[in-house]
Amino acid sequence: MSYFNLLKNKFTSLLNFKKYTKKDIRNLFKYSVLGGFVFTIIFFLAIYFGFFGRVPTYKEIKLFRNMEASEVYSADNVLLFRFDKENRVNIPYDSIPKHIVQALIATEDERFYEHNGVDIKSLFRVLVKTIILQDKSAGGGSTITQQLVKNYFPRKNYWFLSTPINKLEEMVAAYKLEQHFSKEQLIEFYFNTVPFGDSAFGLESASQRFFSTSASKLSIEQGAVLIGMLKASYTYNPLKNAEKSRSRRNVVLLLMKEHHFITQNQLDSLSNIPLITKKKQLSRHIGKARYFTEYVRMEMKEWLKSNFKPSGKEYDLYKDGLKIYTTLNYEMQQYAEKAVAKRLKHLQREFEYQWRGEEPWDDVPIVLENAIKNSRRYKLMKEAGASESKIRDAFNKAVPMKIFSWEGEKNVTITPLDSVKHYLKHLHASFIAMEPKTGHIKAYVGGIDERYFHYDHVTTKRQVGSTFKPFVFAAAIEKGVMPCDMYSNELKKYPQYEDWEPKNSDMIYGGEFSVWGALAASVNTVTVQLMEKAGLDNIIRLAYSMGIETELPKVASLSLGTAELSLLEMARAYSVFPNYGISSQEVSVLKIVDREGNALNTFPVKVKKEVYSAKTAEVMVEMLRKVVNNGIAAPFRYDFQLFYDLGGKTGTSQNHADGWFLGFSSNLVTAAWVGAENPSIHFKNMQYGQASYTTLPINGEFMRSIKSNPSFKYYLEGTFRTPSKEVQAMFQCLSRKNVPRRAKDTISVVVKDTLITDIKKDSLQ
Repeated sequence: MSYFNLLKNKFTSLLNFKKYTKKDIRNLFKYSVLGGFVFTIIFFLAIYFGFFGRVPTYKEIKLFRNMEASEVYSADNVLLFRFDKENRVNIPYDSIPKHIVQALIATEDERFYEHNGVDIKSLFRVLVKTIILQDKSAGGGSTITQQLVKNYFPRKNYWFLSTPINKLEEMVAAYKLEQHFSKEQLIEFYFNTVPFGDSAFGLESASQRFFSTSASKLSIEQGAVLIGMLKASYTYNPLKNAEKSRSRRNVVLLLMKEHHFITQNQLDSLSNIPLITKKKQLSRHIGKARYFTEYVRMEMKEWLKSNFKPSGKEYDLYKDGLKIYTTLNYEMQQYAEKAVAKRLKHLQREFEYQWRGEEPWDDVPIVLENAIKNSRRYKLMKEAGASESKIRDAFNKAVPMKIFSWEGEKNVTITPLDSVKHYLKHLHASFIAMEPKTGHIKAYVGGIDERYFHYDHVTTKRQVGSTFKPFVFAAAIEKGVMPCDMYSNELKKYPQYEDWEPKNSDMIYGGEFSVWGALAASVNTVTVQLMEKAGLDNIIRLAYSMGIETELPKVASLSLGTAELSLLEMARAYSVFPNYGISSQEVSVLKIVDREGNALNTFPVKVKKEVYSAKTAEVMVEMLRKVVNNGIAAPFRYDFQLFYDLGGKTGTSQNHADGWFLGFSSNLVTAAWVGAENPSIHFKNMQYGQASYTTLPINGEFMRSIKSNPSFKYYLEGTFRTPSKEVQAMFQCLSRKNVPRRAKDTISVVVKDTLITDIKKDSLQ
C-alpha cells in the first residue's frame, strides 16, 4: 500500500469516530504534520524545477544575458527599427561608478558579497519584525539578486498563492544565478534592468533623464538620488517631489557612511548640497519604414513559434537581441515614400476642392456615425460608462490636439467631431516593390503616416477592379484564345447570370476589339466573353496558383475585379508575368542572427512551380507590354519617359473608390493602391477617380527615381524575352484594319513604330 493510500485510510478512520481518544488526537496531529511536510517538499520541488514557469533552468542560467532589443536592418545595412518596449541603454560594469555600487549595497543589500542569493538573516528579520511585530519600517528581505530576478522575470498571478510562490521562485532563481555569475556581473545585470520611473529603465537612461549626463559621470549625491528612488520611484522622483527626494538622498548618504563607504565630512558636505536636476526628454527609437518593420514583426511572430533558444525556451524579440536582416533597400524605400507623398498631397488638394461646401459622406451618413463610434475617444468614454448624450456633448467641445496635414503636423483647437471628419476625408495609399525572381521586397509603404494611420494598406483587402483582368485573359489564352481574335463590343445581357448586363466604364459600345486590344483598353464587354471561353473555375484555379490566397467568389462579376484582395497578393500574382509563368513568393527576411553572432534558421522557401505554359507566358508579357505602350497605361511610359521593357495594368473599382496600378520590368514588380479608408468616400467623377490619374503616377515617380540612380539600372534596363516565332506570328494583326476599335472612340496604338495620337483618355479604363 502506498504512503498516500495509508494517509487516506488513517484520516478516513479517524474522521469516522464520533469521540476521539488521546491516541486518536496524537495520530491526527502526527499525520497532519507529516502530510504538511510532504506537501511542502513537493511544493518546493515543483518551484525549484520550474513547474510554475518563472524559475530558469541551469541551461537557461548559462545563457542569461542583459535584456537587449532585437534590431531590424535593411539590405543596405541601415538600422530600421529596434523592438524595445522601454527606454533602456545597456552599459558594462566598468561604466558604473564605484560609489553607485556602494550606495546600492548600503541601501538594498548590505550582505550582498556574503550570501548566495538569499539572505537568511534578512528573512528572519522580516519574519520577526515585519510579520510578527508588524513593524513596517523594518524593510524587506529581498536581495539584489532576487530583485534582479523580479525585474527580468515579471511576477505571475497564482491567485491566493501568488506571494509565496513568487517569493520562493525568486529565491530559487537568485540562488541559481549566484552559482553561475560573479557579483560584478550580477550588479551589471541589475543596473541594466531596474526601473527608475518616468519611462527610464536602467541606470544609463535614468542618468540621462534626471541629470542629462551619462552614468559614468554621476556624482556621489546624484547617484544617491537615483538609488533612493529604488524604494519608491514616484514618491522619491526628484522632478516631481524634490523635497522628499532630497530627504531620501540624505538617508542613502547616511547609510553609505554607516557602512564606511564615505566619511563623516563627506556626509556633512554632501547632505547640504541642494538637489539640482537637469531634465532631459528621453526619446524612443522612432524607426524607419514603420509599416514594413511592423510587417516583419508579424512575420517574426510565426518564426518564434517554430524556432527556440538553445535552452529550449522561445526567443523574445524585446529581450534577446536578435539581428534581423531584411530584403528592403532603404534608398528605394525613400524613393517610394517620396512618390506616395508627392502624389497624395496633390490628390488631397483636388479631392477637397471637388467636395468644397459638401461632405463626401452626405449620401451615406452611417459612414460618419461608424467613424465616431470606432474612434478611440468614443470607445474609452463608453468603457468608462459615459452615457451617449455625454459622449456627444464631449465630441462637440473644442479641445487642443495635434492633427496630421500634408503641410506638417499641426497644433489646433477643434472638436473631436471635426477631428473625426478631418481624418475620414483623407485619401490613403500603399505601395510595394519586389523582385519577381527572388520575391525580395525592396520597398514597402503601407500608408501615408504611421503615427496617425495604423492600417497597413499593403495587406488590407480592397476591390481590385480591372487589375484582375489579366488572370481572365491568361486563362483564356491557355484555352486556345489568340491575341488577334476579334470580339464584339456590344452591350449584352446574360440570362445564365440573372440577366447581368456588364457595362463599359465609358458607356461606349459598338465595333469590335482584338483580344490584346481589349486588354489594352480594359473593355468589360470583351472580358466577360473571354471569361465564358476560359471558364470561371479555370480562372479561379489559375489565380490561386499565381499567388492569390483570399477565397474568390464564384460569380461572373469576378472577371471584372469585384473581388477584394490585398496589394501584397496582387504583387505576388503579377510576379508570375515577368517570371514567364513561374510562381513567386515574397521574402522579407534574409538572415536572423543571435546576439553571439550565430546565424539562425530563416523562413522556409516555398517551392516555385509553373502555373501556365511557356507560350501563354510569352503572350501575356507581350499583351501587358502593349497595355503600357499602346493602351490605358501609356502615361506610365510616356509621361515619365520610361522607354524600357515594361508591362502593367490599371484597375479602378466601382464608383472609382479604389485605384490600382501594377507594373513590371523583367526584374521588378511595382504595385500601388489609392483610396479613402471607407469605400463610400471617393472622387465625384472618373476624370479624377480613375487609376491612371490617381495611382499610376506613384509607380511612375518611383521608377523615374530608380532611373536616375545608376545603382539600380538592373531594375529597369533588363529586357523581356524575345518571343518564339510561334508567339510572334500570333501578333501579326497590327495592320490598320485590325487596330482595336470602337464605334465612337479609338485608343492610342503603335503601328510600325508610329504613335497614333487620336486619344480620348476620359473613355479609357
